[in-house]
Amino acid sequence: MEQLFINFGAEIITLHILSAVIWVGGMIAVRFAVHQVIHSITPENVRVEKALNVMKNLFFLVLPFIFILVVTGIIMIYGLGHKGDMGVHIKEGLWTLMFLNFAVMFFRRKKAEQLSKENLEEAKKQMMIISKFMLPANIIFGITAIYMGGVLRGF
Repeated sequence: MEQLFINFGAEIITLHILSAVIWVGGMIAVRFAVHQVIHSITPENVRVEKALNVMKNLFFLVLPFIFILVVTGIIMIYGLGHKGDMGVHIKEGLWTLMFLNFAVMFFRRKKAEQLSKENLEEAKKQMMIISKFMLPANIIFGITAIYMGGVLRGF
């Protein structure tokens, strides 16, 4: 992996940063821009349907970038010789928390989609937990991990 990083370090770092920006930036855009617009939609069942679709699109957009983030992160750890670095472990922990939270959001959204056909109020509760708590938590984790990446690179 060291040789891979020596040969393609700039490309690997670029893909890593791009993946983080798309994942975290996508969540920020949905939470602080799209979310506001969705709340203005009536009737209620259409609003819930649009919210479900937005989250589904975001989740499927970021999935390949999560994979790229993991792969490039592993290459960078070995390529830069950071295997035992505490900062790397903190950053790995943050991305792991984000992924676990993402997985729960993914399945919670799927459950809300099924509920929206039978129990709109329960579907709204599922989505509210995602938008008010889980998405903001991932945004905070992501911004912190990006900051840690800068610290590890010596910025």
